[in-house]
Amino acid sequence: MGGGRAKKRLGQNFLVSPEIITKLYSVISPKSGETILEIGPGKGALTIPLAESGAAVVAVEFDIQLCHYLEKALKNNNNVTVIQKDFLKFSPAAYGLSSFKLCGNLPFNITSPVIDWIVQHRLMLKKAVIMMQKEVALRLASKPGGKNWSPLAILTQLHFDVKILFNVPPQHFRPSPEVTSSVVELIPKKEIEFPHHRQFEQLVRGSFKQRRKLLLNNLVPTVIPTVAAAGEIFQQLGLNRKIRAEEVETGQFLELTELLIKHNML
Repeated sequence: MGGGRAKKRLGQNFLVSPEIITKLYSVISPKSGETILEIGPGKGALTIPLAESGAAVVAVEFDIQLCHYLEKALKNNNNVTVIQKDFLKFSPAAYGLSSFKLCGNLPFNITSPVIDWIVQHRLMLKKAVIMMQKEVALRLASKPGGKNWSPLAILTQLHFDVKILFNVPPQHFRPSPEVTSSVVELIPKKEIEFPHHRQFEQLVRGSFKQRRKLLLNNLVPTVIPTVAAAGEIFQQLGLNRKIRAEEVETGQFLELTELLIKHNML
């Protein structure tokens, strides 16, 4: 397959395994008439079979040489639009998109920002099927009480059911990365009525500022002015004063957000 060599500076590792492409296609389950937004289509290993399903495919690729290659490879597929753009700056509404499935093999260096993008555009998503570094996937799908519980997991799981579907060893890519990848499925949850998303995110990120510290020490005095005030708030919520952020469940962070807003601390 042409299209030039993978560019290390862009984090390019092209998927070349028919087995994995077939599994991805099955999970995405493209249907004629629906829209699929693909992040970083590369040389079109997945784009081409998606196009053949009859779905409208919008492929966003940063590398202009790959865009030219894809346009030639897909010239007979009128249902594919190739857009040369940094995906993190891509606005679906600017291209008339309001409801779509999302898929992509994410460059390791932009995985977390892409997850943030997905959360921000969650109301447009039917589902997302994305490949990422296994280590990040484990963090994304983690549960409270473990070392992987983090703002990334909390802010994503507030809006999505997160499921690791299968792992993809390095030999399925060219060039082979040094790490194993995982395919993750994100299914939107029913939106909760919670108007304080910005404050919630601020609290969660602040709570993990220094992971080894107690939650109380991370919040005093930047969020809660005094240890005494923190003690009272923790008591109201039934939180142990010695609890760490990695032990706090999403629901408890939501309750803490509401209480801090009530006391004009957030």
